[in-house]
Amino acid sequence: MLKEIANRRSRRIIDPQRTIDPAVIRDLLEAARWAPSCSNNQPWRFVISVAESLVQVKEALTKGNAWARQAPLIITVASNPDLDCRIKDRDYFTLGLGLAVENILLEGTSRGLVVHPIAGFIERKVKEALDIPEEYRVHVLIIIGHPGDPEKAEPDLVKRENATRERKPLGDIVFQEGWQKSFNI
Repeated sequence: MLKEIANRRSRRIIDPQRTIDPAVIRDLLEAARWAPSCSNNQPWRFVISVAESLVQVKEALTKGNAWARQAPLIITVASNPDLDCRIKDRDYFTLGLGLAVENILLEGTSRGLVVHPIAGFIERKVKEALDIPEEYRVHVLIIIGHPGDPEKAEPDLVKRENATRERKPLGDIVFQEGWQKSFNI
């Protein structure tokens, strides 16, 4: 397995004093751009907040994501089903979004950054802050920064950062040769 996959975590302790180099931001977005999508439609739209809009987007965060207010960069990910394939009533745009977001997470992880996707925000406020058209949905915000000093962080955040990373066993999520049939490879 790639080390970036094994090392990726949704960390929350961010150094508020360090910005993200513009070349690194470009590389994160290039990683997303190269994600696969149905018929190469690339249904994702990204809005970068590093200056004026950053404060407004942070105001849209829910209480549980207060830690994200330390971030120097937030990438807002939006889309619309009409931007991608719809085959036999199956919309593919969400798959493409997920693949593009994962590429950002892995690229950021490879650079030692905190890259944490969140759903805890008020969509209306984010759309207003960024002038996102009504027909688009904001699917996720990606909180990005350099790791912060755990000594200066809230004890609860430190505890979450140091918790063992757990995943369900493959046998709980993978079936073989049919639904609910045991996986045995």
